[in-house]
Amino acid sequence: MRFFLFCFSVLLLFPGPGKAQLSPGDLHRAHKDLEGIENCTQCHESGKKLSPEKCLRCHKLLKEEITEKRGLHSNTEFRLCADCHVEHHGRDFDLIYWKEGIEKFDHAQTGYLLKGKHKTLKCRDCHKKEFIHKLKPLTDANKDPDKTFLGLSSDCLNCHVDEHRGQLDTNCLSCHTMESWKPAPGFNHSKTDFPLLGKHKQTDCVKCHHTVIDKKNTTEKTYLKFNGLTFTNCTSCHDDVHNGTLGGNCTSCHSPKSWQQIKTKFDHNRTNFPLKGMHLILRCKACHLPGKPLKITRYNLCSDCHKDVHQGAFKMRSQKGACEECHTENGFSPSLFTTVLHSETRFPLKGAHLAVPCFECHRQKQKKSAKTTFQFHLKYERCVSCHPNPHKKQVEKYLTIVSKETNSDGCQHCHSVENWSSVSFDHNRTSFPLEGRHKTIKCIRCHSGKGTDKTDFNKATNNCASCHDDIHNGQFKRVNEKVTRCDRCHTPTDWLAEKFDHNRDATFKLSGAHQYVPCASCHKTIREDKRSIVRYKPLKATCKSCHGNIKSNGIKNG
Repeated sequence: MRFFLFCFSVLLLFPGPGKAQLSPGDLHRAHKDLEGIENCTQCHESGKKLSPEKCLRCHKLLKEEITEKRGLHSNTEFRLCADCHVEHHGRDFDLIYWKEGIEKFDHAQTGYLLKGKHKTLKCRDCHKKEFIHKLKPLTDANKDPDKTFLGLSSDCLNCHVDEHRGQLDTNCLSCHTMESWKPAPGFNHSKTDFPLLGKHKQTDCVKCHHTVIDKKNTTEKTYLKFNGLTFTNCTSCHDDVHNGTLGGNCTSCHSPKSWQQIKTKFDHNRTNFPLKGMHLILRCKACHLPGKPLKITRYNLCSDCHKDVHQGAFKMRSQKGACEECHTENGFSPSLFTTVLHSETRFPLKGAHLAVPCFECHRQKQKKSAKTTFQFHLKYERCVSCHPNPHKKQVEKYLTIVSKETNSDGCQHCHSVENWSSVSFDHNRTSFPLEGRHKTIKCIRCHSGKGTDKTDFNKATNNCASCHDDIHNGQFKRVNEKVTRCDRCHTPTDWLAEKFDHNRDATFKLSGAHQYVPCASCHKTIREDKRSIVRYKPLKATCKSCHGNIKSNGIKNG
């Protein structure tokens, strides 16, 4: 195609007799109105290739998709029309060029990935007139609905018939998948007004959702009825074999598990102990023991029927350990003992402790009675009572109780309950006050441990060499020093040798033109001990060592 465009451009530049023969070939019948040399610039820039901008003047539907960033042509790699649409090959030549064949086209590039059954369909199974949701804009643009690939919507109902006739959500994928129409794994009957229980789970859908004839459809198709069903009582679907003699509430005796399972007809709410919560699901014999009198004399306290799993841990409270202070009939958990109530104890919950589950602190422990319980009366409220000391004895002098009233401990010198990793330790209290860039360094950079010890506060020293490499390779180490003292030249502010004075600290005073010579001109980089260093000393101080031999005529020897 590019070759034809090139030839066409050359012919435009050199017009002459027989210009009607300048066209590389006939245009497709869709573009036949543009035939003729006088119309070349309708699609081409003068002497140039095909112009996508000019194409979009006519192809307004594509321009709309590109502007709205949807569809295949919104991708930048499909902006050059001539890459896929080949012209000047005759009236009936296929205008679309499929690089690897239409069967291997990557449909995901259109913004609609083919999944499930859609993978097995042919293009024209979907791209056809019946499924175009807005046909008029295409026909107005002289598009053949049976040959265009435009006009489809990604909605399921664009191509598929709504089998539920508007009764359910039009988003079919909320229940179905693209693999097959049945089953509908996304549908959950428990989210409807009628959750399926017992035998209802095994009942075929059509038993309740009976078939209705679609009178609007000329082929008289049927569909299942979902809306308008009445299920306020059992007799909506089931026959009353008692003919109304026992009332209309079947569930007072029966359950969905089995019609033959008969409940007691006794209304427990007529007693002094109405059944609530978990009590409603208990069998009668759980409380009314076989062989015992039906009437229960003691039932005012939970402990009349239930054992105290806390073994009297709350008897000293104002409610004398009544279960109702923390629990309800709806279940043992969650507990009603809130963080607000916890704030009234000796250990109010603050910071990260608010997110800790109760059992993390109040763990079960074994008592002498060989029974398990939860430990609520904690002997200590120090951090180390629950948290291991990662520093061991390195900061032992801070791990002492600082207030008998609050019973707080030394961990709070550095840490807070808001965030364990946020440290507020005053380093100026040590023999190494932090200055300059040392203030921005994380603690672990200097106090890193080995193995299971993540921190080590004992190994750090005041020597620069304990953390930093001597980049001078010992050139400035003095005779009586074990390590080089970097602070003679450097400061913690930056690495520049701000304290170094060449005329004071070196044997070679800088004077005259030497004051303006760059340091690197004299102090060269060399290889020493398998690494590159800058040589500062020893250096020869003679002129000849830097300038070489100078002849009388001023020309440097060599």
